[in-house]
Amino acid sequence: MRPIDSVRIPGQCVASRASRLAPSSAPFPMRLPTSCTALVLLGVLASASSAQQLVHDDFDRPNSTNLGPDWVEANNDLEIFGNTVRGKNAFLNDTWMYHSGFAEPHATAKAVVDFGATPGDTFFGVSVVIGLDHTTWGGTAVRVTDNDLDGLFDRIFFNAAINAGAWYTQPTPIWYDLPAGIPAGQLTVWAEPGDDMVVARVEDLAGNLVGTYTASGIAASPFAPTGTDVGVWISSRARADEFFALEHRPLDAFPTSLSLAAGGEQILDVSFGSAHAGELYLVVSGASGTAPVTPIGGGVDLPLALDSFTIWSFQHPNQAPYSKSLGFLDAQGHARARITLPPGSLPSLAGVLFHHAAISVSTTGPTAGAPTAATNAASLQLLP
Repeated sequence: MRPIDSVRIPGQCVASRASRLAPSSAPFPMRLPTSCTALVLLGVLASASSAQQLVHDDFDRPNSTNLGPDWVEANNDLEIFGNTVRGKNAFLNDTWMYHSGFAEPHATAKAVVDFGATPGDTFFGVSVVIGLDHTTWGGTAVRVTDNDLDGLFDRIFFNAAINAGAWYTQPTPIWYDLPAGIPAGQLTVWAEPGDDMVVARVEDLAGNLVGTYTASGIAASPFAPTGTDVGVWISSRARADEFFALEHRPLDAFPTSLSLAAGGEQILDVSFGSAHAGELYLVVSGASGTAPVTPIGGGVDLPLALDSFTIWSFQHPNQAPYSKSLGFLDAQGHARARITLPPGSLPSLAGVLFHHAAISVSTTGPTAGAPTAATNAASLQLLP
């Protein structure tokens, strides 16, 4: 196993929190070494990483009251409209659906949905529900909503679905006002340590972070969620799109494939936990599989076989095709990076399977710049 000589990240990587981590204009590398490509083609699909359960629905199908074979509705008040799913009826509508092909306990479920509104509608909202028992309504529902009827999403609520609104540890929901109303965005929901806290990330249409919000106290409740369904709860004629449900890991990557011809974006969610709050993180990649692992010091192993792309991604953080591959973890030890491919990207790479992993790096004391942890490996398949 060949170690990386030093995980201490040069220059800006050990700079203060106030320093700018700006991307440069350096291009995506034009080709992989022949040896790396050969390794991919000869057997990287048999890597040591176990498969992650993940489902995706973009709702791109004709308008219909039939949502498709993967969805079960509570009371048939939803419809496919304009390649999204929305509520049929204004104002009074409040209904949910769950994905019949996905099952994951509350503690290890993550769900993502794009949300938006129907013009002229009011009092709308979109919720992600995890840990749902569809026979009892047990589960956690996190909703973004138009609370002041101005046509914008402006508030986020945390609800225990079993008691129709109250959070697990109090008689009312937990809620936060967004810093500004947004017409649409993306909501990501997952549980954190010991299944006691739910975390919700809200982004705007451009992928900018609106806020990260939490609610705790689930473990002490006699109504802690025990279901394994994941779904979407819609109020009024709000719209939902680009639904992902997946088994939550320290590094989650979705979708798991991108078309080089069409281009697209893979989201990389990094979750080291609150014990690593404020530390640096770095996402690196490789095209030679996940074994043998690469020791990076401090007893930490990077779950990637070292190759030239790993070295390039290590030395060129925040450069295309990456954004925010280097930065600081938030109070929950969470961060989000992206890989973006423009249409017509490098057709010679079709068929190559990349793997990514993230490391956390100490920022204080005598160990500053040294690794503290590494995530699992997550994959990206490049398609024609």
